[in-house]
Amino acid sequence: MKFKIVSTAMPLRGLQALAMLSSLLVMGCSAEAPPLTQQTVYPVKLMTLEQAQSGTLNQYPGRVSASDHSELSFRVGGELTELAVKAGDTVGKGEVVARLDDRDARTRLENARSNFNLAQATFERMRISLERQAISQARFDEAEAEYLSARAQLASAEDQLSYTVLKAPFDGVISRVPVDVFQVVSAQQAIAELQRPGSIDVSFQMPEQQVRRLQPQRSRNVRANGNTIAWVQFPELPDKRYAASYKEHDSNASQGSLSYEVTVTLPEPEDITVLSGMSATVLLDYGTLAGESAPSWLIPTAALVTPDAEPGTSVVWRYVAAADGENGDNTGSVEPVDVEPGKKMNDGVLVRGELSPGDRIVVAGAHRMNRDRSVRPWEKEGGL
Repeated sequence: MKFKIVSTAMPLRGLQALAMLSSLLVMGCSAEAPPLTQQTVYPVKLMTLEQAQSGTLNQYPGRVSASDHSELSFRVGGELTELAVKAGDTVGKGEVVARLDDRDARTRLENARSNFNLAQATFERMRISLERQAISQARFDEAEAEYLSARAQLASAEDQLSYTVLKAPFDGVISRVPVDVFQVVSAQQAIAELQRPGSIDVSFQMPEQQVRRLQPQRSRNVRANGNTIAWVQFPELPDKRYAASYKEHDSNASQGSLSYEVTVTLPEPEDITVLSGMSATVLLDYGTLAGESAPSWLIPTAALVTPDAEPGTSVVWRYVAAADGENGDNTGSVEPVDVEPGKKMNDGVLVRGELSPGDRIVVAGAHRMNRDRSVRPWEKEGGL
């Protein structure tokens, strides 16, 4: 049997091409792909700074009183037989406010008048007798002394009777009447409080630590110039502020505390009724009185950071938005701003630094920030 051998050998040129292709595939499989780089963008919670104040604006609870007021009282005690006013009444100067039972005073006046009349008649007779040399000089002197004494007693009795009638010393409004008719009152006991319309005072307590930092000369200048360094808010109109000026502060601490009473004054509001004893809130430009002219900003405590490399400094991180068109996803960066920490408040800390109204600072995660960090403002998603 004969067999035919068929050659399956590939041409040399084809073998060479196949070898080169295999080498390229092997090299491609063995080469490592370059690593992929991915930039991390951190969401941050931001706070926008509001308008700066010329100094530290401190808030205090206060109490209203009349700038020009008087507590009306009798000079003598007795039973109150007439009370002609009530709180809120308008009275004029010299108008009767209240009366006491004056029967005893009238009796004393009649006795004093009788004694005076007798002493006066005796004195006249003694004077004529002395001119006729019918009596001695000593007897005349005794009669004169009795006459002068009786006259003084009569004047005193007339005053005592007038003291049973209480009159308004000036035009004003009765703000308080703490007594009732037929009540027995003592001398100098308050019967009514009268205040003159036009201006009101608001007093509040300032802690000792703050009073120590007040500069006396600044306080005097502010008072003399009538500068507006305070604003007063009333509960009925919480969104409205009334400008006030500094009036005075006590030099002695309030009883039972380490605080001092400070008073500001303002014109009486026309759109709201304000009487003595009502409550108010005082916003005081404390920095002006203490000589702290740099603006202060109230920020959350978490926004204040102490860098590890500079333990003696403090910074806040300010958000810097990307240039227009640079990023389409609202991505930006942060930059440090050196600040000086001040007083700690209930809702944060006061700082001073090169900050401006409208600046946005990081208030959550500030300790993780650095200059090269990319951030994006965190916005609360709907439904969360």
